[in-house]
Amino acid sequence: MKTKTYNTLYIMLAVLILATGCTSNYKYKIGVSQCVGGRWREKANIEMLSAQHLYDTDVKVIIKNADNSNERQCLQIDSLINEGVDLLVVSPNDYHALNGSLQRAREKNIPIVFFDRTTAMKDYTAYIGGDNIEAGRKMAEYAAMLCRDSVKTEGRQPIVLEMTGPLEISPAAQRHKGFSEAISRYSDIDYHHVPSKWSYDDCKRIMQEWLKEGKTVDVVFCHSDLAAIGAYEAAKKFHKERDIHFIGIDGLPGEGIDAVQRGQLSASYIYPTHGEEVIALALRILEGKPFERVNNMKSFVVTPQNVADISLSSNSLMKQNQYLATIQSKLETYLGFYHIQRSLLIVAFLVILLLAVAVATTWRAVKVTRRANRRMRELNDEQTRFFTNASHQLRTPLTLIAGPINQLAEGKGDKQQLIDIIQRNVEQLQRLISDVLLFRRENRATVDDTTATTNEQLTASRKSVQDCRHDILVNNNADELATVLIVDDNADMRAYLRTLLLDRYYVIEAADGQSGLKLAVESVPDIVVLDVMMPVMDGLTFCTRLKQHEATSHIPVLLLTARSSEQQYIEGLQTGADMYMTKPFSADLLLANIASLLANRQKLRQLFKAQNSLSELPTIQHSTLNTQHSTLNTQHSTSISPDRRFLDTFLKAMDKHMSNTNLKIEVIGDEIGLSRVQLYRKVKALTGMTPIEILRETRLKRAMQLLKTTDKTVSEIANEVGFATPGYFSSCFKKQYDKYPTDVREEMKV
Repeated sequence: MKTKTYNTLYIMLAVLILATGCTSNYKYKIGVSQCVGGRWREKANIEMLSAQHLYDTDVKVIIKNADNSNERQCLQIDSLINEGVDLLVVSPNDYHALNGSLQRAREKNIPIVFFDRTTAMKDYTAYIGGDNIEAGRKMAEYAAMLCRDSVKTEGRQPIVLEMTGPLEISPAAQRHKGFSEAISRYSDIDYHHVPSKWSYDDCKRIMQEWLKEGKTVDVVFCHSDLAAIGAYEAAKKFHKERDIHFIGIDGLPGEGIDAVQRGQLSASYIYPTHGEEVIALALRILEGKPFERVNNMKSFVVTPQNVADISLSSNSLMKQNQYLATIQSKLETYLGFYHIQRSLLIVAFLVILLLAVAVATTWRAVKVTRRANRRMRELNDEQTRFFTNASHQLRTPLTLIAGPINQLAEGKGDKQQLIDIIQRNVEQLQRLISDVLLFRRENRATVDDTTATTNEQLTASRKSVQDCRHDILVNNNADELATVLIVDDNADMRAYLRTLLLDRYYVIEAADGQSGLKLAVESVPDIVVLDVMMPVMDGLTFCTRLKQHEATSHIPVLLLTARSSEQQYIEGLQTGADMYMTKPFSADLLLANIASLLANRQKLRQLFKAQNSLSELPTIQHSTLNTQHSTLNTQHSTSISPDRRFLDTFLKAMDKHMSNTNLKIEVIGDEIGLSRVQLYRKVKALTGMTPIEILRETRLKRAMQLLKTTDKTVSEIANEVGFATPGYFSSCFKKQYDKYPTDVREEMKV
């Protein structure tokens, strides 16, 4: 009944803990991968974020910006897949580069919606965005109209120049296709096109070169308003801005629309964002509702005649979107507070329930202990009475034995008679002794039966206290106490060692070598106290395997054994043990030896921290790690220590992935073959630093080297050593070296 009650409580606790962890109520997670930033995409992002709470279904939209980097966009798509998104909205940076990441998404049955752009991949779910061919066609027709109205010189064809974006990107290719096909229908127009980088600066440069060569142009069409404004600024330097019509695409308030109002542009095409429609399409797909695979959004041309009305409505819509984004941000904050409060309430309930269980268990143990104490007092009284009576009964046979012996020794009395007396009293003495032994056995059995429950309760209570202490240490400060693993098949010996160590260290136990090795690999303790003679797996085999395992090779081992010969001592050290103590042993000496082994490890960590350059690490480790005992060093002085080999592997793996801005320690652990916990504890034990700290310090030292030896920009160096943003890189660099990267560059110039 008692066991069933405890099992029920444990099940309740498990359910509550699981409930506490489930703080997210989102039904769907939609990942958005934008190829680049800019005002147009910022507007689309705001609209998508605002649409999160417009529908009955709870949706979480996660947006990432690749900033014109194919590699970064691939990593971001992989990251969204790993986060468990239900659907991907992708605006690809390149026509071919994303195929691998997109294919991985399709293999996991994640729907893919292309937004604004497409790729060579045909196995996508849907497309939504502006009709770029239609946009190019509309701007060609408007350019033809401008040529007809403005070119009055007889004998000269109107000249139209198109500055295309990169044609390997689908919007640029489609806009060029629509424009070139439409403008080619006007035989009286002299049409030219040149490729550009789709930027303000590049289109400005192309326009300057065109005019500098003395070429004439009447209409300039760029694939974005910002690029068209760049071309306008170039013409302005040559005082040609009034002779040329500049037209573009995007039609954003604050950019293209304002440029039309100012007279910089003769027209712009509003390229629709409609982020809320992107989310609506995604939900139709996720909920299995009918949807169109290709969704081309139509739009219109902004001209000086309609720009005032369009500007008014566009600015109004932008403000409304900003209001919605603000509301959405506050709603997310409130939801976060709600989830935190709910979690705190559940945790408080768990603590109260645990306290109630602890109080009930303690009270039950107290009651059983009191009952056992009463029974023990009764048994002691009975035992005292018995042995008092027995002592009196023993005096007679002893007298009758001692007396005849003395008589025989002196040669007095009837020899046979004396012998008979001695024989009878010996038999009587034997019966008395048998009665005493029988009483002791019965007494011991009674005591064992009486105290079995007590011992069980006390053991459970101690285990409960230790488990609670373990949880507190892990949750609050896992590095507060060193962890000692005791491996011994004798329960009394484990209990005695635990009593000695519990006030100074966090203690875990195993009853045989096999289970002890498994526990050591899982928990990676700071030291192992080990018996030699054990079932399942003996201590020498345990020590050998412990030192051979990648995760535990650094752990010092103290052997306890009754074997005391010199050969046995050498055999123990040859397996990799760091210290050998024979039984019986001094408790104070055991504690001193454990403290000494741990202190040696601490000195190694301090030595590691004292090194000025991580590049010296392999030499340092080779000369210092695994050197607690000269006997072992003499035998293995010509070989590479496992600790050095591990750190070499760790540093190489870290160097290999250094440039990855989204690098997680789990990636290095997987490459080395260790779990995150094993890697963290082993690296911390060897160096005194966490893997994250070593990675950051290595990156900054590499950055210092690049600053001094290359002409790369600070941004290029930050990206090369794995920092996501130059600002964060400069902040970390300042904290490490008390100077900014730019200061180092200035010092190099002196």
